[in-house]
Amino acid sequence: MTRIAKYCICAFAFTFFAALSEGSDKQLFSLTLAAPTEPLKAGAEVRLHVTVTNTSERNIAFIRSPGLIPEEAFRYDMDVRNEQGKSAPPSVYVRQLKNSTTVTEEISRYARWLKPGEFFVDDLEITKFYDLSQPGKYTISVTRPIPPRQNLGEGKVKSNSITVTVVTQ
Repeated sequence: MTRIAKYCICAFAFTFFAALSEGSDKQLFSLTLAAPTEPLKAGAEVRLHVTVTNTSERNIAFIRSPGLIPEEAFRYDMDVRNEQGKSAPPSVYVRQLKNSTTVTEEISRYARWLKPGEFFVDDLEITKFYDLSQPGKYTISVTRPIPPRQNLGEGKVKSNSITVTVVTQ
């Protein structure tokens, strides 16, 4: 085999495997947090909007909470950190949940189907889960598991990180 033929085979193999790895890194959906435009007062409720966009080429079903006022925040893992990089303290609500001995398993038969390119927006009450009563800057991001039972694989999708400034009242 000539040197040129070996070079062509290597170049082809490199290009082929690079294309495979590039395709596997593409996320099925994206999560985008919208940052508040102004500082928030300490003790005030902090609500953020997360936009879920189907970036794949297939329909995806996202499980939804039933009820008149669905609680979609439980579908996300929130990461809230102070300026020192430490996790913000849990809220009273979360501390009460941790002390609770009742275990419930939620099964929802509701789903929102997103076609490629479609999106929906969830409203997350961050202060329901974290105590942001101390002034400072907090970095917030969320993750959401890949929807199960759709042959989409496993793992989580992470949002962008935003900074929320909390000021004294």
